[in-house]
Amino acid sequence: MSFSLNIENTVSILAGFMVLFIILYYIVTLIYYLKVVKKLDKVILSHGIDKDQFDLFYRRFNDYKKAVFNPSFFTEKKKVYIFDPKILEGRTTNTDKKIMKIHTFFYRAALIFVALLVIFSSFT
Repeated sequence: MSFSLNIENTVSILAGFMVLFIILYYIVTLIYYLKVVKKLDKVILSHGIDKDQFDLFYRRFNDYKKAVFNPSFFTEKKKVYIFDPKILEGRTTNTDKKIMKIHTFFYRAALIFVALLVIFSSFT
């Protein structure tokens, strides 16, 4: 019994990786929410900003990452000025930043495998 890598096997392998990355993404999202987002919500609330003002479809998950890694994104001329990213300076630890990066990695990996699965499944 030999194994040949044909298009059906490739689609099955991609589907397996896609499911794996989606599961890992949800696990990391739960960790990210419990460890980082709740802490940053408290910091934002302590400065008088209600998270419900800018949390449309859980957008604050990405806004917090942008505030930590790319604070210049929040400028008044871009009309994306939700809160001052300097509020979060010194509030995030290295572990929080690693969790943010891992969260982004698994999200993008899942999207890439979904796209590859769509492309390869169109050949079957």
